[in-house]
Amino acid sequence: KRPSSFLRILPSYSTGPITARDEIEPPRISIDPEYTQTLVVNAGDNFKIDADVHGKPLPSIHWLKGEQELGNTIHREIKNTPTKAYISIKESKLSDGGQYTLLLKNPGGEKATQINVVVLDKPGEPQGPLVVTGIAKDHCSLAWKPPLQDGGSKISHYIVERRETSRLVWTVVDPKVKNICLKVNKLLEGDEYIFRVHAVNQFGVGPPLESAPVLIKDPYVLPGSPKNVEVSNVKKDSMVLSWEAPSEDGGSPITGYIIEKHDKEGVRWTRCNRQTVTDLTFKVTGLLETHIYEFRVAAENAVGVGEPS
Repeated sequence: KRPSSFLRILPSYSTGPITARDEIEPPRISIDPEYTQTLVVNAGDNFKIDADVHGKPLPSIHWLKGEQELGNTIHREIKNTPTKAYISIKESKLSDGGQYTLLLKNPGGEKATQINVVVLDKPGEPQGPLVVTGIAKDHCSLAWKPPLQDGGSKISHYIVERRETSRLVWTVVDPKVKNICLKVNKLLEGDEYIFRVHAVNQFGVGPPLESAPVLIKDPYVLPGSPKNVEVSNVKKDSMVLSWEAPSEDGGSPITGYIIEKHDKEGVRWTRCNRQTVTDLTFKVTGLLETHIYEFRVAAENAVGVGEPS
């Protein structure tokens, strides 16, 4: 008999799970060198941006403008294929200018490139708000900021207009303002106005920035009445008056006080001080002994004389 054969099985050691994996290549973009320069387009013209796309696996393709991802609209068409990124804009306008970003993503990473587009057009509206200050009875001052979009051409000047809120017609205040501020004169006290400003470049006049309605009135009023008029140091032909300043100066500093007296036997009030009195006290002289007097004090500012005490 032949002896039996024995097969000895030795334990094998596991390598752990092995996954078959395709080679990964991070995204790459091949783009025409013309797009590394600013792309300049006339308003109304069409333009496109395209690029070849590489990577393993083939990356997803995203078009952004600023932070916002773009989609299709009536004027914008995105026609990407697995290996090509493509965006086209029809009848371009000012708002189509700006920085476009082509962004690719795959498991190997991300790749982005920026393309700057300038649309040559009339400028955008000036930046608001249109601030109205220094309001007086016949004038005010306006201030604004340049437009964010100059239309690819330097702003040459601004056109400032006004209209009364009760009317529809706009009137040109100044057709060629070089600065970003203007004093507007010859306004009617008590009327309410709206102002607007257009930016102008070599391609034309842009849309306007409007102000809120503004009432034209003198910001200053007459001062209030002096308070607590008191008499002291009474002599046979004189006495001393003192008082406190009014609590309201009418928005304009008190320039002085007017002191008047009234003899009980007479009818009229007569002024006591020929010179301006700026102190809060005044010695009245030339009084008649045994006569009874009343006194009053009025404050004066740039607007005029207020009500007496």
